[in-house]
Amino acid sequence: MSIIDNITEWLLSVSRVSTLDIDSSCLRWVYGSMNQQTPALQTFRSLQTNAVHLAKDQPGHLFDSNALAALLSSMVATKYGLESHAAVILPDQAFHFGAISVPAAAGRASLTPLLQRDIQKTAPLPINSYVIKHETGKSKGSQLYVQYCALPITILEEVQRACEMARIVPVSVQPAFVGLIKLLMRHQSISEHPSVFLHIGNESTTMGIYDKAGLRTINLLDFGFRRLLQSIIEGLECDESTATQALFHEPLLLDDPGASDAQNEIPAFAAIETPLADFLQKIYGQLLLFGSEHPEENGYSKIVVSGEGALIKNLDRLITFNLGIPASVISNELKDISELTGLPADEMLETLAPALGSLLLQPARKDRFDRIMAA
Repeated sequence: MSIIDNITEWLLSVSRVSTLDIDSSCLRWVYGSMNQQTPALQTFRSLQTNAVHLAKDQPGHLFDSNALAALLSSMVATKYGLESHAAVILPDQAFHFGAISVPAAAGRASLTPLLQRDIQKTAPLPINSYVIKHETGKSKGSQLYVQYCALPITILEEVQRACEMARIVPVSVQPAFVGLIKLLMRHQSISEHPSVFLHIGNESTTMGIYDKAGLRTINLLDFGFRRLLQSIIEGLECDESTATQALFHEPLLLDDPGASDAQNEIPAFAAIETPLADFLQKIYGQLLLFGSEHPEENGYSKIVVSGEGALIKNLDRLITFNLGIPASVISNELKDISELTGLPADEMLETLAPALGSLLLQPARKDRFDRIMAA
């Protein structure tokens, strides 16, 4: 038996670990290696899907395991019955994020009771419904900053079930922002002042504030580009295909956000003006909150926009005009990455960033299934 165990361990050690990105509207299967600190894709497959969804009234439900497993099987194309190992990326809205400040002395003891108390107060599910991971940040005076994320056990079980049916062995699970912040920290020229990233997804937006030392805070905003799509559908009384064309492919947000008269002449803009204003107000509120908690910081250097919502032309200009902070899409911010050879022609860095950043977290350990906060 020991010989068989040794052979099994050797097979695991030499087998490669791919990245499985389970997005709200797309599945991606990626394998790459580090070449002079630059991600180089060797395998990339993707499938559009509507099997992944998060219902607000069912926070522990993510997807249909059977439907997802069928899609994964066709995408991964496992040969000879062999299993594939994968680092799994889940949408950020699958998790519950938070942070607590505790006395520095408490950091030497167990933080679990303090984390459980905070999660019980802020999360939609009972505390025993979550898998919890945390990381300690830098101390400020006598206080220690602790960030945590909690994943509903039901979602974790659904991931395991879908992967098992598709003959995939998940070796880690992580939020989408983990790969994104890794990519920014490695390749962006970061100034002394805090920067902000906005990853605008299908159903929600992940907003993070970071500096040279790493991630300072992370929040989920209740805004996704589907809200804009729905507003256009209702405002113009059109179908989803027409709304998608208006949002992503037709002139909608002008090059000059200050040209309000010309902007208001675009019918689709009138439909999305209110949800856009609400989105900008949510961002501004988080910036004010961070500033009040960290009065030593006197401004923000830039805002980096990613996610499928970043493909809305001139959205970065609108953010700059309204918030007074320079904003740019991530493909302009990280041109060395966006110009890589081997990137799929039908996708841009805006949507690929979490998966590409995950390559920086390799090698994944195959004996762990708990790397939820890999950042």
